[in-house]
Amino acid sequence: MSSVKRKSNFEWLRVLAMGMIITLHYLFKGGIIVNPTNDFSGKSVVLWLLASFCICAVNTYILISGYFLVETGFKLNRLIGLVIQVLEYSMIILVVMMILGMVSLSDLSLYSLVGYLFPIGTEEYWFVTAYFAMYLMAPVLAKGVKALTQKELQILIVVLLSLTSIEKSILPMLLPGDAYGYDFIWFMTLFIVAAYIRLYGIRFLEGHRGRSVLVYVAASVFIWAAGLLFSYAGYSTGIDTLSHYADIVFHYNYLPVLVSSIGLFYIFKNSVFNEEGIPAGVSRQLGRLTFGVYLLHEHPEVRYMWPKWLGVSTDRGLAATVLHWLMCLVVVYAAGLLAEYVRSLIHDKISVRLTVNDERTKQ
Repeated sequence: MSSVKRKSNFEWLRVLAMGMIITLHYLFKGGIIVNPTNDFSGKSVVLWLLASFCICAVNTYILISGYFLVETGFKLNRLIGLVIQVLEYSMIILVVMMILGMVSLSDLSLYSLVGYLFPIGTEEYWFVTAYFAMYLMAPVLAKGVKALTQKELQILIVVLLSLTSIEKSILPMLLPGDAYGYDFIWFMTLFIVAAYIRLYGIRFLEGHRGRSVLVYVAASVFIWAAGLLFSYAGYSTGIDTLSHYADIVFHYNYLPVLVSSIGLFYIFKNSVFNEEGIPAGVSRQLGRLTFGVYLLHEHPEVRYMWPKWLGVSTDRGLAATVLHWLMCLVVVYAAGLLAEYVRSLIHDKISVRLTVNDERTKQ
């Protein structure tokens, strides 16, 4: 989809979602909070609340894609562009780290080297692998969804959610097939949910931004309260089942996380923006670059290092931690945007040059 067709409300949502993803990585990969937790200090409680409001980000990102893909369908050049983009980040970052002496060739196993050369197939970025599979299936999913009646589609969604979300959200055990939402099956389910929203809408939320805010806030607060409650109960009683319930509240396919995602999605869907103003242009430009932010800070050689480089620590108080989080958020986001802007600029110049040479050849 070209940038001129991008709607600014969804682009701002995309930008927000990536900020939420960076926040989650700061909190969890930086070791600021641990799930389940035995730390019930004021600082921990507040940071858990922050995480609970951000955990819907990945689902929301996929809902945006599904919402538009159900109508636009499969585009080979976009798929090829995705493969090239991921491979470039995978290899260039590795080479740069080696040049800077941060990674040694002797430290890399054959498996890891193959992973850098084939990042999608080896699930170097789990999100990319799952998204790639979903995108490949998008034409089939879109046609299948449109071939069903609204009632049939509702039944399909209920069945899918029962298998991927509802059971795991209730049963006090680890289910053998549960990938916590880190897989194509969950992304496919989100695609179908997004397709239903595009085709029919959710009556309770459609056109009601206030209700959307209420759903998002209520679901996020539930995640926060449930996580702390089950953590406390699990550590107090020593019952692993209770700790298990605390653990799943931050799984992407946990039902309240899905509800939170839909609520946040509808907040922006129900919002009206000026599509011709400067803010709209900024949103489209930023939205186009956000995926590069993910590929940069989640590179295997970077994902656990950038918190150390930026001094993420558990020793700070709440106020200092919040300020440091905001600083890291800006730095990581800006670095990712800059990297993707430069990469896109180089590709645009190469494309223009190839076009000019092609025209000269034809002459």
